[in-house]
Amino acid sequence: MKLAVNYSDTLIDLLNENPELPVDFIKVPTKPFPDSFSQFDKGLSYRRLLPHPAQPGVISLGHPSSEERYNREIVAKIIDLTNPAYLSTHLEAKLDFFPSFEREQHQFHPGLKKTLSCRFLESIKLVKETTGLPLALENFPYYSWWRHFKIGSDPAFIAELCEVGDCHFLLDIAHARCSAWYFGIPVEQYLEMLPLQRLVEIHLAGVDYRAEGIRDTHTKLTDEDYQLFNFVLEKTKPEIVTIEYGGLPDWILNQGGSYEPIRRNDALELKEIIGQILTMINDE
Repeated sequence: MKLAVNYSDTLIDLLNENPELPVDFIKVPTKPFPDSFSQFDKGLSYRRLLPHPAQPGVISLGHPSSEERYNREIVAKIIDLTNPAYLSTHLEAKLDFFPSFEREQHQFHPGLKKTLSCRFLESIKLVKETTGLPLALENFPYYSWWRHFKIGSDPAFIAELCEVGDCHFLLDIAHARCSAWYFGIPVEQYLEMLPLQRLVEIHLAGVDYRAEGIRDTHTKLTDEDYQLFNFVLEKTKPEIVTIEYGGLPDWILNQGGSYEPIRRNDALELKEIIGQILTMINDE
């Protein structure tokens, strides 16, 4: 297994301090395109790059606008800079993408499923055929208070799209923790229903229990995160494990619209996470 870490100034400082730090890839970007190409340029002087172009205007499989769904020019530049084995993006079923189904947001409605599947599979086919690369689909978090369809985070729906679209699977454990919490089922049960046989990459980041419920905060990992990571490693072995701590601002937007300070670029925390994950994957 290879180790990737989010691009951040904190990571760059650690690599300057210790050029032999056993990080195989720098995951890019951690800010929106096209400004994020500065991260590609700088990151290349330190490590190979692992691209994750999961943004509207780059690769956003469910977006109603074809221009926002897939940008051939930007994706071609990403491929040229990184020479990836595969591309990855979110399996994001945003309410704004399918507004006619607003009343079915929290339901498993057959018409909604068919509409989502058709658009996702059409986009998947386009990306794979034009790039000539495999595509990995990442599970997106479901929050009962946010603007996304519940069915988009349903493990059976994710597994079906990976199968029919012949895609790899990218497991975000923090996203799985959140979705399972709002689904009202144990996270281990949620994980076991996902298409782990197609797994190529794992994303690791911390969560927080807030007033609105559990939320992916990209903060430091806790004992539960490490336990769940080990739970997955007992069932399957990804090619790459990605630490998503670092690179995002040290503030978070609350549900009510206010900004709150949050720590997610601390050098000591990042070193601790890297050390713990390296120990776990080297023991496998």
